[in-house]
Amino acid sequence: MSTPAPPRPPARPRWVLPAFGGVVVAALALGALRFSRPVGGGMPGPSATPAAAGGGVSAPPFQPQVESRIFQVAETSGRVEVMRGGVWTLVKPGDVLTQDDVVRTTLGRALLKRGPATEIELRDRVEIRLDSISGDSASVDLRRGKLLAHVGRTGDNVAITAAHTRTANLDAQPARFIVTADEHGRVAVATTEGATRFEAAGRAVTVTAGHETRAEPGAPPRDPEKIAEDVLLTVAWPSGERHEEKLPITGKVGPGSLVRVNGAPASIDDAGHFAASIAMHTGPNPVEVEVEDVAGRSKSERREIKKIATRPPDLSPVPVELWKK
Repeated sequence: MSTPAPPRPPARPRWVLPAFGGVVVAALALGALRFSRPVGGGMPGPSATPAAAGGGVSAPPFQPQVESRIFQVAETSGRVEVMRGGVWTLVKPGDVLTQDDVVRTTLGRALLKRGPATEIELRDRVEIRLDSISGDSASVDLRRGKLLAHVGRTGDNVAITAAHTRTANLDAQPARFIVTADEHGRVAVATTEGATRFEAAGRAVTVTAGHETRAEPGAPPRDPEKIAEDVLLTVAWPSGERHEEKLPITGKVGPGSLVRVNGAPASIDDAGHFAASIAMHTGPNPVEVEVEDVAGRSKSERREIKKIATRPPDLSPVPVELWKK
């Protein structure tokens, strides 16, 4: 009787490991597709369904204000205000100003900084609007008064529009320049460092350091001239004792200058002749005339003018005998 052959071992299920490996590869591939998105994800594309987008549309992520798109208030003195929601609100150091803000000074000044290398200083009685602020450029509309701009870094651009004119640092190079706009639409520009481009009525001129120019309302700019070494101020002081209620004060300054008489702005024509009047009271009246020229330099003169009372003297009747008997 023959011995039966031993039973053969069952065949190895070779398909199990390959199938398991396929599941692992597929899972890794899906994970790679999911986690290869940028952090923060973003909104799904137009072809995504609500289910693919997580069942709904998510709000875009919050993005904080970029420093290069703001002006920071670095310094203030006196009264400085910003228009917010139709109301003038006081400005203080550390406040942030953004595009479309309107800022004004009364008897005060403000220094605005944009990044590490750009500054704009507002003088007394200035009103500006921040027209546009981008990564390396800013545009400011000067509605009245005088401002000083400093661009300290190559590549930065600052443009000042005023009335029908536009002033900017030339070729995005460092520069210091001053722009003045009066109530009649006259605009004056002076450059103290670098060079600026001044445009008006279809003409542009380059104003290099130490030169100034100006434009009358609607007219092109004049050829730049060298800034005078001395600040011009000539006052036609009234002489003698005065009797009038209003005293006229006149004189001459350099074109583009600002003049104040006892703190109040005086009117100036295009040749630099100014005129103002002050209220007089009986006795000595101090009068101070101060000028700030187009380059930002100042000079003042002061006098004391005496007013004599104009009322009639007090008279009392004295009886006298006119005819003798």
